Amino acid sequence: MLGIRPTDSVSSIIGTPVATIRPTETLRAAANALVADTVGLLVAVDYRGVLGVLSERDLTAAIADDADLDDERVLDRASMDVVKVEESASILRAAQAMVAAEVRHLAVCRNDEVVGVISIRDVLMVLVEHERLESSPV
Repeated sequence: MLGIRPTDSVSSIIGTPVATIRPTETLRAAANALVADTVGLLVAVDYRGVLGVLSERDLTAAIADDADLDDERVLDRASMDVVKVEESASILRAAQAMVAAEVRHLAVCRNDEVVGVISIRDVLMVLVEHERLESSPV
């Protein structure tokens, strides 16, 4: 993430393609998708569009609740209140949105269509690198 500043837009750090899953898939299928795609968030979509998101945290809560991973569906546990940021928003603004919503992932939108996802790790990498460069002797 060299050269990316906190004031740059989140479009510079979004991961593509967006990892999606059908809302009717099982939680086990979701867990497998998270592992296979090496992501922490799946966007639940069907013909109507985005219905919600399922995060590692949602899946962990289901396991703690003794959910039947082969019976419960993604839509049973997905967060319906999708926290979004426009792709033109700054990385710093995205970090503020994550803190305010207490989430570790944000859906990145263009005209209300999800075009990517960013994680707290993506944001932290930019902030730490920026701080390192700012504190380096010239």
